[in-house]
Amino acid sequence: MKRISVYLSLVFCLAGIRPCFAQNDFAHAAMDSLQKVLATQRTAKDSLLTIQKLVDFTPVRHDETLVYPDHHKMLLDLNEKLKLIDPAPYQLMLEGNKYWSKRQYNESLKSFQEAVELFDKQHKMIYPLLINMRILYNFLNDQDARLHYFQKKLEYYLVNGPYENTAPCYHGIAGYYLYKGAFNQAINNYMKGAEVFIKFQPNFYANVLYVLGMTYNQWGNFEKAHYYAGLALPLSQKQKDTAGINYCYNTLSQVSFNEGKYDDALKLVNECIRFMSKRVTQRVANILAGKAAIYLKLNQPDLALPLLNRVKKMTDSAGFKLVSAIGYTEIDYEYYEYYISKGNTDEAEKSLLSAYQKSSNEQGVPLQLKYARELGYFYQKYGQPEKSEKYFEQFFKAYDAREAGLHDFKVAQYEIDKNDRAQRDHINQLKQEKAVQDYELSRRSILLVVSLAIVVLVTALLVFIYRQLRINKKTLIALRQTQRQLIQSEKMASLGELTAGIAHEIQNPLNFVNNFSEVNVELLEELDAELKRGEIEEALDISSNIKQNLEKIGFHGKRADGIVKGMLQHSRASSGQKEPVDVNMLADEYLRLAYHGLRAKDKSFNAELITNLAEKLPMVPMIPQDIGRVLINLFNNAFYATQQKQKTAGANYKPTLEMTTVLEEGFVEIKVNDNGTGIPDHIKDKIMQPFYTTKPTGEGTGLGLSMSYDIVVKGHGGKIDVNTKEGEFTEFIIQLPVN
Repeated sequence: MKRISVYLSLVFCLAGIRPCFAQNDFAHAAMDSLQKVLATQRTAKDSLLTIQKLVDFTPVRHDETLVYPDHHKMLLDLNEKLKLIDPAPYQLMLEGNKYWSKRQYNESLKSFQEAVELFDKQHKMIYPLLINMRILYNFLNDQDARLHYFQKKLEYYLVNGPYENTAPCYHGIAGYYLYKGAFNQAINNYMKGAEVFIKFQPNFYANVLYVLGMTYNQWGNFEKAHYYAGLALPLSQKQKDTAGINYCYNTLSQVSFNEGKYDDALKLVNECIRFMSKRVTQRVANILAGKAAIYLKLNQPDLALPLLNRVKKMTDSAGFKLVSAIGYTEIDYEYYEYYISKGNTDEAEKSLLSAYQKSSNEQGVPLQLKYARELGYFYQKYGQPEKSEKYFEQFFKAYDAREAGLHDFKVAQYEIDKNDRAQRDHINQLKQEKAVQDYELSRRSILLVVSLAIVVLVTALLVFIYRQLRINKKTLIALRQTQRQLIQSEKMASLGELTAGIAHEIQNPLNFVNNFSEVNVELLEELDAELKRGEIEEALDISSNIKQNLEKIGFHGKRADGIVKGMLQHSRASSGQKEPVDVNMLADEYLRLAYHGLRAKDKSFNAELITNLAEKLPMVPMIPQDIGRVLINLFNNAFYATQQKQKTAGANYKPTLEMTTVLEEGFVEIKVNDNGTGIPDHIKDKIMQPFYTTKPTGEGTGLGLSMSYDIVVKGHGGKIDVNTKEGEFTEFIIQLPVN
């Protein structure tokens, strides 16, 4: 009876142990409880099992757990006498921790990976060990190896189990995407891990929630960041998890700071400090630096300075980096803002240059961009144009490098979901193959045992055994052929996905050509004006030639850009969610947007805009971005038609576009009418077909109306019709169901 009560106490204590994903903490209270349980054990066997559980849930002995005995060594020494467990993986864990303490991270990671392989053979739950291993990849700055390892382990656990080990794999994959700045993929994987944790470790689930809040804050979606940090806070409070409470308040404070709500940010960071660790850690330094930043925004530099000096002392003594797994420690930048507020530009310059140098050394690209741009503005403000130009060039260079690095992650949600479905199908296929193989192996083993037994009694059955072996061999060959076919099918599927990826890859260099050409045209125009004052005719000729070349680059880049966008929009299904929308507001907004967009290209064009918007229209469920895309297309076509007619109609012609909304029998109608060239009857039935266009080569892709038809009819269950008379008018009518 006493042994049962001790076991229940152990289980209760273990339920409270959780690593903090942001910092790799473990609850000290839970470790104290386990120590007390260990002290009550009366037999060596019970003590060994308790120590084993403690090691399993605290696999990494970083500096914050060194106050406790070396449980790894205790476990191995006791097991040497009892021989109850396999010591090999725990020996590897002990070696890994020794390497870690010496900062030999490659050797440490190798030891832990070997331990994982041995634990996998035992079918053991090791999610705390897997969670901690991701930190080593951060120390080694090898994110690609991190992704490969956790993807490989994820597939293994999905097929072979235990299922609980998939959660840290999702978390490790999410961290890779977060490091790369691919927030969408990062959040998707964090949520997948949360779905696993909530089924067997609800306290881990709270940790994932505030990690989601931190991620959304970095992505710039402050509403979502508030939501997830707000969900995590009461859960951490209920569990009396002071570290979790601290992280939640810190995240909420950072969100309020980014939103410009500095008074709210100060209140929240003070709540955060109430639950802050008393030890000197980088998280403590970050929190205090964040509070100093708030004081600076509130124009209270004298309150910020003591905090900055305290953080600098911590950073210098502990060797904290600017960029870490828990965020940024921007001490030099905060000093810069402090000195600016005091008017000390010399010290401000030194601090900002120091911040920029550290961000460059640690490859903190977001901070490199931030500090390079700030240096450009700083030198521009204080009359040093050469230095200003230098750092603006560094800013654009780093920006372009970051954008190039993100090319592979710019994937539509539809493709992400498609890849997930393909992965699930692949996993299910592997499970089926494994089941078939297990069944075949089991069946062959049984047949072999039976056959050997019969051989002893009946020699005549040797022929039967021989035939059975032949059958088994053929079965194995068939299984291998099936496996090769499945691999080939997988390759073909990947080839199809690569085609869509190529289209996305084309998009970014084209954007670069467009933007760079437009900026250079403006700069060259300014150069022409300056040179004209100096009457340097030869230089003006060279400038004119360069300008013409860049305008051609811009023209062809925009042409290819339009085709790629049209193809991508036409080929993919929207993954957006429908929401109630005010049709009048949406239509009027996109009408103005289309008109001003055209006017920006052709300032000589003017048109009369007439809107007849029905009052008290009901809200219509739709995907506003998609319907907006349809409206923009119709408005642009209408303006194009009036432009073409204006060329031949004479001075009395006035381009006119009339938009009307009306409620008709459960549908809201949007009518777009123009007095342009109209559409000939013989092509009226073709205009909705993909790639059919009436515009000259280079001015249209033929995908706009086809895409609009798909969005309205297939995506929203509506209708789209056209009334037209050649040479007089065209009217498109969109019907969207109210319910």
